[in-house]
This record gives sequence, structure tokens and C-alpha cells, in this order.
Amino acid sequence: MSSQSKLAIVRTGGVCVPQGFRSAGVVAGIKASGNPDLALIVSDADASVAGTFTTNRAAAAPVIVSKELAASGNARGVVVNSGCANACTGKQGYADAVEMADQAASALGAAPGSILVCSTGLIGSLLPMDKVRAGIAAAAADLSDDDEAVMKAIMTTDTKPKRSAVEHSDGWRLGGICKGAGMIAPNMATMLAFITTDAVVDSRALQSALSEIVEVTFNSVTIDGDKSTNDTVLAFANGASGVEASIDDLVIAMHMVSRSLAEQIVADGEGATKFVRVRVRGAVHEEDARAAARSIAESSLVKTALYGNDPNWGRIAAAIGNAGVEFEFEKLTISLNGVDLLSEGTPAAPETLRRLRGSLVHEPEVTIVCDLFLGTGIAEILTTDLSPEYVKLNAHYET
Repeated sequence: MSSQSKLAIVRTGGVCVPQGFRSAGVVAGIKASGNPDLALIVSDADASVAGTFTTNRAAAAPVIVSKELAASGNARGVVVNSGCANACTGKQGYADAVEMADQAASALGAAPGSILVCSTGLIGSLLPMDKVRAGIAAAAADLSDDDEAVMKAIMTTDTKPKRSAVEHSDGWRLGGICKGAGMIAPNMATMLAFITTDAVVDSRALQSALSEIVEVTFNSVTIDGDKSTNDTVLAFANGASGVEASIDDLVIAMHMVSRSLAEQIVADGEGATKFVRVRVRGAVHEEDARAAARSIAESSLVKTALYGNDPNWGRIAAAIGNAGVEFEFEKLTISLNGVDLLSEGTPAAPETLRRLRGSLVHEPEVTIVCDLFLGTGIAEILTTDLSPEYVKLNAHYET
């Protein structure tokens, strides 16, 4: 039996699907809207922990603190707030992130340094620590195996919660939740995502699997080309099932969950009207394919053309030419939803483009495939179109 066939999707649930994990989400008053804004995800026992973090040099205080705490390889969980990023807040912000982690550990009766911390929201504002303290106490008293509340508490501009889970035939499970709809263009992680498993996995294997999977899932997503100050992906393995997962099975399970979460982020992209897959093949090597695909996916001209249902192959070709990869226009083939726009440097007939323009009006999903015919490099990046609603959302974003 293949590793893939040993795994089944769990139709409902996320981080609380694995045994021994509980969560809570409460209204602490951090958000002016009055929506839930403080969350806990906790293992009943010590767990292996792994993380990937933003490479933005203006990394937020909670990123710095969590990197330090995760270095031990063990943790009990994470405390998360939304509505305030605690980013670019100097020494006070760092002290607040440390206190937030310490307060959560104390409220849970966990060892000092065993609770990591994440924040998301407006950059440049200090946390209202009186509200954070009260929220932590309330969340610690409200833990359950239902992750509906925690998903809502980590959201900012998201319009819907995002979760996924799988079950292995050997008896262990892996689940995850995330938030993210904009400011998505990472180098090591994307948005905030939390993955849990009750399999027996040591921290080194967990870190290896997470780093591998983040690269081909969350790192293959871009909404707007902006890398956040707070991007974090954390994974916890508490061994509650008593079953040791093979590294191959763990990677596949983590890939299934992370891929689903990444696609949910794109589907919920700020102001998006189209879910877009950009595939580049035939590049000299994989790195060139990824660079070319990302250049297309982050091109404002390509994205606005897609919003306007315009199959503008010239903008796609120009984006590849700007990617800094080996490229010969005379060999380039571009298709959109299976229709060739350019075939080895020769454009499609105007009538073909007119028909495609008409059909795109009714297509919420778009697949762009570009073949460079230079090698074996293949890559895919997920993105969205770029709409006036995106500009509106980000022009007036406050919390």
C-alpha cells in the first residue's frame, strides 16, 4: 500500500483532530470591531515543535521570541492574538511578547518557556497588555477540542476560517489551521499557520518535514508580493497516538494539509475574483521555473488583465523576460485554461483571443501554463487577480 493511500481526509476539523490537543478563541477587546482576537492551541503533554519564520528584516517581536523558544525543540503550545501585529515596536514590543508567552504558560500550568507566541494585525502599535492578560486567562479557562473559535480568533482580513486534517490508517492524525488573505509573499513561511499531529515524531524530523513542505506549499503562494513582518508556521507533535510516523508518511500528510491550507488562502485572497495557477515547465532547472512562475504571479499587469478577463499573453511573456532566467522567446508557448495564446513564439489568431475573453467572464479559476522548452525544470505558484476591491481594502485597513 502506498503512503498516499494510507491517508484519508478528515472532513471537519483542524488542529484539534489529533488526540491531546485543545484550543480556545475569545474576545479580549484588542480589535475595535469586537470580534474574537485571542487564541490558545495547547497540547495536553509536552510536544516536539518545529517552525519556519518570515525572513523580513523587520521581523515582529513575537517572531523573534518564538524562534528563541522553538530552538529547544519542545513546547506545549502557542498563544496568538489578532488585531495588533506587535511589529516594529522596539524593546517594549519584545518585552510584551515575552510576557504574553509567560502569562499563557502560567495560566495553563505549563513550564516557563513552553508556550510560543504569534501576533497579526496592524504594524507599529503596542499590545494593550491589560486586555491580553485578561484574554489569556479567559481562553485558558475555555479550552476544548472544538477549533471553530480559535480559527475565528486568528483572522484579520480573512472572510472565512481555514482548516484541514488527515488520518493515517496506522491510527495517527495530522491537522492544521491558518489565517491569511493578503501580504502574502514569503521566503520561509506564509501568514500564520499551525499544524498538530498525535504521531510520535522527534523535533529534528518534524523540522525537516516542515521545512521541506513549506517550500512547496506556503512558499508557492503569492497574493500581492509583500512579505509580512509576522509570517510563521509552527508544527507540534505530542505522540498521543503512541504510533511512530515514518518520515515519508509524515511528509505526505503534512503536504496534503498544507497544500489545502495554501489553496484556501488564495481562494480567500483580498478582493480576488479569480483563483490562478501559474505553471512553468521546460526551464533549465527548477529554480528558474520557480522564478519565472513567481514573476508572472506577482505581475500587477498580468493580475489586472486577469481581472479584466483579458488573455494578454504579452504581459505574461514580459514577466518571464523580467525574471532573470534563461529564456528564448522563439521557443515560448503559453496557454490559458487549455487554449494556446502563443505557440513557440507565434501568437494565436485574434478570433481565438476574443472567444477566450468571453469565456473568462464565467471562469473563477484560471490556469496559465508556460513552456520554455529549454530543460526539465517545473514549478507552480498560486495567486489571484488584482481588483479595485483589493485597493479599497488596503487603502482603508486599520485593524
